[in-house]
Amino acid sequence: MAQPHTATISIYAELLSNIRQVSVRATLSSPSDSTTKAEIIEDGRRFQVHHRGEVRALDLPAGVLVRSTMPIPETRSLDLAWRLPVPGAETERTRFSAESQSVPWSSAAIKVGSCICCRHCERVVVPRGRIKSWRDLPSENWAEMMEFWHCHKPHEHEHEHEHHNGEALSQRGYGANSAITAQPEIGFVDLTSFMFSESDCDGLSFSRPNSTSDASFDTSGEAMDGADPVKPLRISCKSCSAEMGLFNALASSITLFKWQVACETASPGQAPTSSECLAATLIATISRSGSSKSVVASHTLAVDLEGAQSELPQSLHLWVLNANVVYSSTMREGRRAAIKVLYQDIDAEQGNTLVDSMTSGVQEISFPAAAIKAARRLLQESNSLMPVSERRFQQWHVGLLERWG
Repeated sequence: MAQPHTATISIYAELLSNIRQVSVRATLSSPSDSTTKAEIIEDGRRFQVHHRGEVRALDLPAGVLVRSTMPIPETRSLDLAWRLPVPGAETERTRFSAESQSVPWSSAAIKVGSCICCRHCERVVVPRGRIKSWRDLPSENWAEMMEFWHCHKPHEHEHEHEHHNGEALSQRGYGANSAITAQPEIGFVDLTSFMFSESDCDGLSFSRPNSTSDASFDTSGEAMDGADPVKPLRISCKSCSAEMGLFNALASSITLFKWQVACETASPGQAPTSSECLAATLIATISRSGSSKSVVASHTLAVDLEGAQSELPQSLHLWVLNANVVYSSTMREGRRAAIKVLYQDIDAEQGNTLVDSMTSGVQEISFPAAAIKAARRLLQESNSLMPVSERRFQQWHVGLLERWG
């Protein structure tokens, strides 16, 4: 006896805020026919599709003005598409700018005195009460901006200018030739990590990323003995061995990745993921450089001890199409904010060529190999949410990285 046919319907909707429309695409497992019907229900907030006895509904990313049954093309099709008008108030509510983006765990969000724990095993790595103050680190071009400001202040007296050379600025702590260094009892915060003094941290082990042995050390001094001070050390949890961050000898600082730790925040909620931190970094890169193209490469790419290039993880070449996407899908729960990107895998040599080119405008972003792998997996998963016809553009794949906040 033949089994009854079961239709499978998937719906993907995306808010196009610039033109005040919601794009809706429904994909059917069999061609549309007389049983196929699409309608907007619940006062323009929900879209529903009927096909061969199956009904699927989706909460739209924004309320729409249409309140009726939608037309179905006469030609039998697996892929159905609609554009629905959105009231101006809805698009204003979802308006986003790079300057106003919500930073994952900013300094203001962290409770003073909060302990920092390994997110995997909950081992305390910065004891409670150790950090007396949290401060946001400036953007990557902070040194040049501060030097320019101090050299061109409108109220600066002539005789003071001679003191504003590189040495004086360096003594202030923000000359172009200086580096921000960790300070005891202060937690510095940037988009992706926390920075601490080693004296404030416990329960961490240090290792050389390019070492042929699995040796780990209790202090950075032991690990740095005879090592290249330019290359950062890998920092792991002493309890569960999860990779937690890096030690920068030049800045005398321990950097812990936000997605590898847990802490107490002023407004309890979900902790940021590595991909949300990557999305925030991409948005900040566009704001700083004006470039929407980036190469995300592992910060541990190196040459082994014998000088032969070891097997290197692939980098991600990303091109941000839209930093303000609000979408919903029957394959995921709820309405989500994301950035829409084109992505492709490239090897380290291709990445270096793009970054070094004077005409490509490609920016370099360093991320841990495991975080790049996680972002690649999420991009591939998001690619499957979209209709088949929208999953590729020439040699690129289309994907989504969800935003924080």
